[in-house]
Amino acid sequence: MRLLTFITALLWCFLSFAGGADPSAKRDTVAAVVMYGEEVLFDAVTGLNDQQVRDLRDSVLKFHGSSTFTNYLDLYISLTSKSEEQLVNYSDSLFETDEVPYALINQINIFLANRPEEFEEVIPKDLFVGNALLDIPATEMYPKWIVGNPNPYEWNLGEEDTALSILLTDHKMLGEFQVPVKNVMTSKFGWRDGRMHNGVDIDLEVWDPVVSAFPGVVRVARVSGGYGRVVVVRHYNGLETLYAHLHRFKVKEGDKVEAGQLLGLGGSSGHSTGSHLHFEVRFKGKPLNPLSFISFDENSLVNDTLMLKRTKNGYVSYPKGILIYTVKRGDSLFEIARLYGTTTYRLAELNGIRRNGYLYVGQRLRVI
Repeated sequence: MRLLTFITALLWCFLSFAGGADPSAKRDTVAAVVMYGEEVLFDAVTGLNDQQVRDLRDSVLKFHGSSTFTNYLDLYISLTSKSEEQLVNYSDSLFETDEVPYALINQINIFLANRPEEFEEVIPKDLFVGNALLDIPATEMYPKWIVGNPNPYEWNLGEEDTALSILLTDHKMLGEFQVPVKNVMTSKFGWRDGRMHNGVDIDLEVWDPVVSAFPGVVRVARVSGGYGRVVVVRHYNGLETLYAHLHRFKVKEGDKVEAGQLLGLGGSSGHSTGSHLHFEVRFKGKPLNPLSFISFDENSLVNDTLMLKRTKNGYVSYPKGILIYTVKRGDSLFEIARLYGTTTYRLAELNGIRRNGYLYVGQRLRVI
């Protein structure tokens, strides 16, 4: 009896803490539900979301162990993941049992009556999301699946592209983003020592874990020239990420990986002067500036949608909602920086260009 009293008090305390409605307001809601008698399994969980019910179940298990009550909570949690049609069919089947569980039927009806209305998700036609159910990601974007070569694509791949929008995360078909290594960046994208540096370098120690930025499939996991031990993952959103100078592999070609999954251990293989991760992001073989849509200071994406504009030599990348300036005759980097209240250093960093380099008419620069 004391246990039942404790559980009842715990339920109502939990509901009050979660901001649930008062008992009288809840009775008004229940009155509109088809009920078979007044008995319910656990009326107090009405109004709690799935996570709050799980927290309640875990709390009771921790202090009192498994019981009929926690079994009911597990049953309730399993029901919330079913569709309305599945719940109705299940409820109807309960009437055919020898002892009809009216309390459970009433609880299902209460849940259905208070379930939020589901709306069909509408995706803009020009937004590429990808399909995580495919064995080979982004087949719409790439003509072939080639293992072994970090960049096997012909230069003219994507030459018909003009503008594209790519969803990076926050969709059921895509996982969350994870930075490969949470550490200090030692070299940025752009010109370095007279040649193009197609990625960013992140400091690490030998044996430090390196993880995948997005979900996808490993296309390359082998030693390759100056990259040393390198892993390339093609992602369902159409991007490919490259992780170079590794010390050990933890995946093989063809493996499916999730965001944050271990790919390898950091090192200094290949053409490297010290242990670090060389990280690249490419689309159809063309390098993108990771700093244009990833904040390595905050270890997060700037926006969940990446905008790509085709140029003569590749793509300009920037997050959705970011301001882009088109260079006109007579413009200089200094004048553009002053116009938008920023610095030439910041403009060069965002766009992967040299501060003393030439601008050309029609060039698109991210300014904010």
